[in-house]
Amino acid sequence: MDIDGEISEVIFLCGFMGAGKTTIGQKLAAELGRPFLDLDDRIVEKAGKPIPEIFEASGEGRFRAIERSALLEVARQFNGVVALGGGSLQNQHLLDHLKCNGLLIFIEAPIPVIIDRISQDANRPLLLDEQGEPKDRDTLKKELKMLYEDRLPLYEQAMITLNIKAGESADQQVKTLINKIRNYVAS
Repeated sequence: MDIDGEISEVIFLCGFMGAGKTTIGQKLAAELGRPFLDLDDRIVEKAGKPIPEIFEASGEGRFRAIERSALLEVARQFNGVVALGGGSLQNQHLLDHLKCNGLLIFIEAPIPVIIDRISQDANRPLLLDEQGEPKDRDTLKKELKMLYEDRLPLYEQAMITLNIKAGESADQQVKTLINKIRNYVAS
């Protein structure tokens, strides 16, 4: 499926951690014949260390500053599909900048699906308590739900939303997304 001739701008995929932005982004980029970039990889490259080490050494504030810088650089210089971090949409100004420079798509997944996907990933600093131990499922669910609800007003401003359904393959999701992009471009 080639819709590249219809949309020449960068495609940004936003959504909560574990929503499937990287998996869907890689498959979408392949279908469109465009390059793919995971913003987390660019952050690691810029910082010279893994994301958990950035959080541990410098805190979330420093991580967000590096993330913002990397995102603005990508928005100016990259023309492909970009998977954003779950907290990349830090404020309205940054969100508006992305929408002016590309197509913003919200990958929306239910909290239980997100928890199932991320609960075993030690590289996600938000999953650990102050002692570096994994949080119990109830605490994790409560905290993630609050964070998700806090970020949702920014996510919902995307031009397109793809709702992730349990049991649906990434290939099916990409097919649905390409149809949504086609409809958006045609309108």
